[in-house]
Amino acid sequence: MHGSKVLTQSQIKALNELTGLIGKNNTGGRTLCCLVGSQGKGKTWLVKYILSQSDFGDSKYVSVNELILKIIEDDSMYHDIFNFNPNTIHQDMKRYGSRLRKDIYDVVTERLLLQGLTILDHMELMFTLGLDPITTWYNQAVGQKRVLLVLTGRMSGQSCRCGQQTLTRGDQPIVELGG
Repeated sequence: MHGSKVLTQSQIKALNELTGLIGKNNTGGRTLCCLVGSQGKGKTWLVKYILSQSDFGDSKYVSVNELILKIIEDDSMYHDIFNFNPNTIHQDMKRYGSRLRKDIYDVVTERLLLQGLTILDHMELMFTLGLDPITTWYNQAVGQKRVLLVLTGRMSGQSCRCGQQTLTRGDQPIVELGG
């Protein structure tokens, strides 16, 4: 087991749901799933636990916020983003057109396993930059390539809310890690 922590009842329930949705035997069609829950509910701990479970086959953990910050820090074209006014950031981001979105897509996509489960966690900056992670990686999650998006958010009826954003989920399954 990952660390010495014992799974909570809600983590066990979420783990069972995830095994059925994105386990190593689920490779037909499109296999993209979301794990959502409020801050501090144990989402990141659970996905790191999943990495040690044979039910999921080959798997890899990617912290998306770290990759985004590296892109912004390494490319001098993006340095102004750190000085943007939070109230106008969505308008300010338009000056980059689709270049930053493409750069983020390329950097994350090259880390996706071709055959296995890739867990994309810590995606808060994607929403700040105006990206919806489901629509961004929907086409990548096909065949042997499986993707789990881990999001801080909550379900409200059939909608998933992450901060002020509502995810465009299509028919993608969402597993909620409750209290």
